[in-house]
Amino acid sequence: MAWYYRPFSSTLNQDNDVSLPPPEAVAEILPDKQMLLYEKAATPADGDVDDVDMLRRTQDVTRFHLDQELDNYRTAMKKMADDIQSLRRHVASLEAENSTLRCNLSMHEEVGRTLLNDVDVDVMTKVEIVDRIVALKHKLAAGTVEMSRMKDRVQQLQNELIRKNDREKDLVMLQRAHQQQQTVLRKYHEKITKMKALEDTVRQQERVIEKMERMLEEKVPEATRTCEQLLADSFSKEFYSTLLAENMRLREELGRAHYRSSPIILQQQALPDIFSTNSEKLSLLAKVEKAQGRIRALESQLEESARKWGREKQDLSTQLLEQEHGFGRPSSTILHDFSLVSDMPAMPASPQAGLTQLQSDSSHTQLLTLLPWPLSIWLV
Repeated sequence: MAWYYRPFSSTLNQDNDVSLPPPEAVAEILPDKQMLLYEKAATPADGDVDDVDMLRRTQDVTRFHLDQELDNYRTAMKKMADDIQSLRRHVASLEAENSTLRCNLSMHEEVGRTLLNDVDVDVMTKVEIVDRIVALKHKLAAGTVEMSRMKDRVQQLQNELIRKNDREKDLVMLQRAHQQQQTVLRKYHEKITKMKALEDTVRQQERVIEKMERMLEEKVPEATRTCEQLLADSFSKEFYSTLLAENMRLREELGRAHYRSSPIILQQQALPDIFSTNSEKLSLLAKVEKAQGRIRALESQLEESARKWGREKQDLSTQLLEQEHGFGRPSSTILHDFSLVSDMPAMPASPQAGLTQLQSDSSHTQLLTLLPWPLSIWLV
């Protein structure tokens, strides 16, 4: 009967059918034949050939069994080594678990000792000990409940901390947005200040325009009266010239009718003294008309600039309202260069005419000096 090794996971089984040969099997098979075989190897006899063959076969069978047994032992040793390693790992894990359990047990024992220090166990009866144990169990359950409640409280505090961190981030974002809004509001205040300054300038220009209108109202009636007088003088001159020409024609026809009558001395009557300064009055009239055209051009230019300013003011107010209500758009200020096309005076025909033209333009120069600097720049 033989016992075979099995791994740690299996059990040992007894094999009754197969048994190994005893260690003295080779000695029993070959007690003294080995030496005789070597001694008679040079000259073997015919009767010993069968014995030699049997011996060889026996040796082969024995060697085969030995090799098979050696392989079995090797396999068993490998399995044993694997099982030993697994057992060592299992023992290490068990030792760690045992140490943990011992620590827990020691903690519970210390707690129990602290609770029972004030009581003498030897004096207590069994009922008192049971009651004491029940009370300790209740205390332990209450402590467990309190611990779970504290864990829940800690979890709630952690969640509240996370929410507060999120709120802090939102607050930082709001502060940044508020700073940006303050910057934009500061820019809008600067624009409003500029608009107020522009409105003050426009009011000043309106006052200057009113003064110019009053001055024009004062100057225009005199110019119109002078123009009407000059027109009447020119009309009377033309009428008188026409009458003279008609008189001359009638005299010629009368002379032809009388054939060779006494000669009629035709003497052209001199023009009245009212037409002696006709050329000067005509030049003055031309200057007045030119001044009136210049005044009309200035008035139209002022009206155009006022309309442009009104449109720009409306655009700025619209942009400001859009920015206040959240409808932002890129601000782009378009500057227009309004150039004033002034009528250049014609070259005078004579120095006297140039002097009179300068005298007539002096009133316009006085008007320009009354204007504020922006309007003066526009008009010059």
